[in-house]
Amino acid sequence: MRFQVLGPLAASVPLPSAAQPRRLLAVLLTRAGRFVGRDTLVDELWPDGAPPSAAAVVQVTVSKLRKTLSPGLGAAEAGQRLRSGPRGYALAVEPGELDSDEFLALLASGADDRAQRRRALERALACWRGDAFADVAGGPLLEAHKLWLEDRRSAALLQLVELELADGDGRSVVERLDPVVAARPADERFAARLAAALGAVGRRESALEVLRRTRRALWDEAGVWPGADLVAVYRRIAGTEWTTPGPPAELPPAVPDFTGRAAELADVARALRGPAPVVLHGAAGAGKSALAVQAAWRARRRFPDGQLTAALRAPDGTPAEPAAVLTGFLRRLGATPAELADRAGLAGLWRSCTADRRLLVLFEDAASEAQVRALLPSGPGCATLVTTRRELPGLCGARAIAVPPLSTEDAWTLLAAIAGEARLRAEPEAVQRLLEHCGGLALAVRIAGVKLAARPNQCVGDLVARLADDRRRLDELTAGDLGVRAAVTSALRERPAADVALLRLLAAFGATVPDWCAAALLDRPLGEARDRLDDLAAAHLLDPVGPRWAVPPFVRLVLAETPAETDEAALRRACEAALVHAEHARGRPAPGLPEPDPAVSRRITADPAGWAAAETAHLAATARLAGAHGWHELTERLADACTALAGTPWLGHAARAVSVLGLAAARRRGDPRAEAEKLHHLGAVHWQHGHRQRAENCFVLAEHRYRALADARGTGAVLAALADVHLDGGDPRAAEAELREAMGLLRACGDHRGQAAAAAQLGSLAEDVGDVRRAVESFEVSMLLARHCDDSRGHDHAAKRYADVLRRHGDRDQAADLLTGALGGAVRTRERHWEAHVLRSLGDLHTEAGEVADGERFLARSLALFEQIGHRHAAAYTHRSLAEARHRAGDSAGARRHLRLALAVFQELGDRRGAGYALLSLGRTQAEAGDSGEAERVLRTSAGLFRDLGFPLWELRALRELDAVTSGSPDRDRTREVLTKIRT
Repeated sequence: MRFQVLGPLAASVPLPSAAQPRRLLAVLLTRAGRFVGRDTLVDELWPDGAPPSAAAVVQVTVSKLRKTLSPGLGAAEAGQRLRSGPRGYALAVEPGELDSDEFLALLASGADDRAQRRRALERALACWRGDAFADVAGGPLLEAHKLWLEDRRSAALLQLVELELADGDGRSVVERLDPVVAARPADERFAARLAAALGAVGRRESALEVLRRTRRALWDEAGVWPGADLVAVYRRIAGTEWTTPGPPAELPPAVPDFTGRAAELADVARALRGPAPVVLHGAAGAGKSALAVQAAWRARRRFPDGQLTAALRAPDGTPAEPAAVLTGFLRRLGATPAELADRAGLAGLWRSCTADRRLLVLFEDAASEAQVRALLPSGPGCATLVTTRRELPGLCGARAIAVPPLSTEDAWTLLAAIAGEARLRAEPEAVQRLLEHCGGLALAVRIAGVKLAARPNQCVGDLVARLADDRRRLDELTAGDLGVRAAVTSALRERPAADVALLRLLAAFGATVPDWCAAALLDRPLGEARDRLDDLAAAHLLDPVGPRWAVPPFVRLVLAETPAETDEAALRRACEAALVHAEHARGRPAPGLPEPDPAVSRRITADPAGWAAAETAHLAATARLAGAHGWHELTERLADACTALAGTPWLGHAARAVSVLGLAAARRRGDPRAEAEKLHHLGAVHWQHGHRQRAENCFVLAEHRYRALADARGTGAVLAALADVHLDGGDPRAAEAELREAMGLLRACGDHRGQAAAAAQLGSLAEDVGDVRRAVESFEVSMLLARHCDDSRGHDHAAKRYADVLRRHGDRDQAADLLTGALGGAVRTRERHWEAHVLRSLGDLHTEAGEVADGERFLARSLALFEQIGHRHAAAYTHRSLAEARHRAGDSAGARRHLRLALAVFQELGDRRGAGYALLSLGRTQAEAGDSGEAERVLRTSAGLFRDLGFPLWELRALRELDAVTSGSPDRDRTREVLTKIRT
């Protein structure tokens, strides 16, 4: 297939005539072979604002393109050119299929021989049939790519005419450049070479006319005079000087490797069309100056009376005096020494000089509104561009434009421009980690690139290893006079000591901090604390993250390097406030502690579950902080509250860390009952993470503590937890014994809720070992007990498990009723993980009933929820269910993909039961695909796993599948043996 973009968009197959598919294809061709995000595609297709149906339109458009580019192939089939992925869509383009690739390859051919180089450039330019993507209008990405290609075309043309001039082939240059200069008379580069060629072939008057025409165009279009190159050509041809008096042009040179910032550049360009000051504000090292200079160079032609630049802060941080800045400006605009001597009249003289001029003024590193206000030009044709570390809200009418952290793509591009694309492609994972350590800070990315460029033999991973150490990162991010430490230190130096002290306290939590925590740290009302936080955020020393606040990583590192006395009273106050609010969310008092803040209390009362979900991470950080300061009782209470509010399962490192903190605090206090509770919970955390042996160790220790305390309720609960561990480890007899003992203990102490949970576990166990009748009885008992003690949550959990058994044994109607009720309960209690479990069961139910589309819809929601909460283990079971749905839909490849994902997780976590389920499904899929040998191997492994686990019902299912694959198999004897163990 052939794609052509160097002119009107075309391909070797008929393309749709509609604008949207052509525009989508054009965007994908700009990033051929790479995934383009769905949000990017929406922005490109609707640059002026997308309709609500944009995502659906993109999907439909992609489908149309697939039919055009890969007729007859499904979206996931081999050979499909337009691929989908979690990051968007990618168009596969082979070498030689895209004319722009051919053009660029010819440019890069690097022939040493001049004649060969000329031929290569001629062939490269012959690839063009008109302007790039001539008949396709797009958004910023496509338009930027068009400009880039056109720039490369111009560069190629420039190289070719220079070679032709060097070879004395002036006629070729004239023929080649005459139409170009006629269309673009203000392009000095081509005008100079055309004039030189005309002079070389004896057409002196024509050459001078080209130069005069270019001079007029430069003035008419941009109000500027010819540059030194054009002046030199005129002098050589005319034999006289061509004077070029002109306005000041003081813009600093643009950064040659400037990348990205397309949205910000567009915003600045629009804002500079009016007289209101444009304020670029961002963190120290964010790249404000580079962006401002780039934008100024792009806009300079609209300001023919000149461009002026001033730094408003000295290297030591001292603000520049407005009078000194005005003196320099006015001198360059032609003011006399006598006029400049009148210091009091400088402001009035500046306003007079700028009233009718079209000037662009760039102020870098402004310190305050007052400083900028005194320097603003007065004329409506002038524009002012300011860079600063804060928003300058007091500057009336100013257009504030934030300079955010670099996107990952822009950071990668900048790093590649400095260190080399090939080097980054060789270590993509290491580069990704390096960019994470740079945190999107343009200065950090630049320094990292400079360091890599200076050490061409160094692996990217070596630099990443050094940056990973917080204690060394600032040392590593220093190169010459560039340094992240210096930039951040300068920003901190501008702030009052009280602000720096508050930042230090906020950084102590090592995580995002809510406003009420800041209020406790300051011991001030919530509104006043918010004002302080907003002020720090406006100075880009604090990042707002939704309703919370985070100290930026480099600010935190600089603060850690400059230790100061910690206000422990403030930290203790914040920890106590966290405990008070957490206990309020649990509906419990907090004796001995202050009353909760009324405003926060109202938030909690309005939505306790929502508040708990939002603040769990902060409570975990507070528990860690209390533990680090040795406040053991406070640490234990915080750990308990955090654990209770987080619910089950609580995943992630914080769950383990908080559990360990609570356990350590209980041991230090010498409280065996609290220690037993903490061990029980820590075991549950390990179990949720799939660490079976660690979980068992904790549960056994907890059991010993509970028995020593003669605590029947605690012993029964931990025995039920141990039963799950032993059942998963292949010891159903031990599991049953533990559950029966647990039932007896819980019955003796009147714990109906605990009995209900244990009875449900017995039901699941009974089915696994083949006693379906006992399973049904156990679930009925469980639900009766749960209903008796008004435990709707326990009832729903038992109902879900019971429904799975009923479904597997043919009673889909009752299973559907039970699952519908369980789903409603999960939604009401906001238990997302339990909602995901019920959704998976509903998906299985619909799939087995032949309603595959509905089944997949439920399963997709289940998988999304599990992935959101990070529950990989549970997600693996949903992958297995999705494999069954794909299998029934006739998509064997999709089924195998889901099963392999599930199997990888089961094997990693040592879940033999899950592995047995996945292998059973995989064997059935392989058999239907005609691979009987592999199917037999997989099914034998599955049957063996179930045999070792003591699950005869599941072993029988595997053996039946195996029997179908291997007719006349000796496994029929084993089948009969297993049947004797199953009771229905």
